[in-house]
Amino acid sequence: MAKRSSEDDGLERFRPVVSETDDVQVTRFLGLCKSCGQCIEKCPVKAISWDESELGLLGEPAITIDTALCIGCELCEQICPDAAIEIHNKKTERLLKERTTGSKSNK
Repeated sequence: MAKRSSEDDGLERFRPVVSETDDVQVTRFLGLCKSCGQCIEKCPVKAISWDESELGLLGEPAITIDTALCIGCELCEQICPDAAIEIHNKKTERLLKERTTGSKSNK
């Protein structure tokens, strides 16, 4: 069994953290987050907060996004100066698919 190098440990912080519901998929890149807080300030539904258990690039608390509250508006993704957030609005995607195919899905 190969040993994990310290270089691999250093890269761990650059792995994306993904969470999702039926309506939204949120990807956070903690290794890019500089903890500026712009996303927290601009979120219209207050779904973003500080997470003391995870650190961003500069060793400050990173953000966490409550997928139960997130509406998938993508404002945080657009406002983030470090491209540390990706939002995939699955609900909008389903609605567009229904319009183009004329069928409805269960979700």
